[in-house]
Amino acid sequence: MRTWVATCAAALSMACAGVEEPGSQPDASSAQGGIEIEYIAHASFLLRSDDGTELLIDPYASRVWLGYDWPDGVLPSAVLITHPHYDHDAGRFREMTFPWGEGTPVVDGPGTYEFGDFTVTGVEGKHADPYGMEFGQLNTIMVVEAAGLRIAHLGDNGPLTPAMVDGIGRVDVLMMPGDGVDHILSKETTAEILAQLDPRVVVPMHYRLPDLEVELDSPSDLGEIEPWLEGRSGVSRVGGHIRTLSATDLPLNR
Repeated sequence: MRTWVATCAAALSMACAGVEEPGSQPDASSAQGGIEIEYIAHASFLLRSDDGTELLIDPYASRVWLGYDWPDGVLPSAVLITHPHYDHDAGRFREMTFPWGEGTPVVDGPGTYEFGDFTVTGVEGKHADPYGMEFGQLNTIMVVEAAGLRIAHLGDNGPLTPAMVDGIGRVDVLMMPGDGVDHILSKETTAEILAQLDPRVVVPMHYRLPDLEVELDSPSDLGEIEPWLEGRSGVSRVGGHIRTLSATDLPLNR
């Protein structure tokens, strides 16, 4: 059974999943501690390793489409940007003021990068249709590895090609778009991606959080998480927005 972790800005929700084939399980012997996952909102997460390195994924611009304010005091070691939409790059593509200076590394394309305990692999993908035409539908799937865990953040990727699946490799924790109106991924594409990657834990993201909205014109085409979770077994709701996962925490069954 896959475990679904539901995350809200106030609560992180997770999901777990069947038995892995021999040799495909996380290397628990190499795991020292785990990875702390802090959900900020939308598609943005702050990952912390045991050595204190912090990776920020997909920061959003304050009050642009989402109607949320970006929180103060987020000072990552590096920023990972899957694609240049304002709700994923803090408005950088639009030449808005970027909250982090030149001293903070930014990863926004394919390649392999090292930051402290973390290894980051950017895998070339493609933004889900029909969005992102203004930048050629660029989308980089970010695979983050530390403490024997592999976390894949899809950004706004659409259907996965065999080359993308090969590039992503084993996935222990999958962060994927999911909301009540299927804004990014259809139900069929969601099911296909889950079958292709077969993650142990799924963390849905990119859904509407009305409690954070400070403007009346927040998006009407973005759904909340509850309809997306309805009917799924194995849903675990975290009583907060921070959860530490280790290789030994993962379910044996998918």
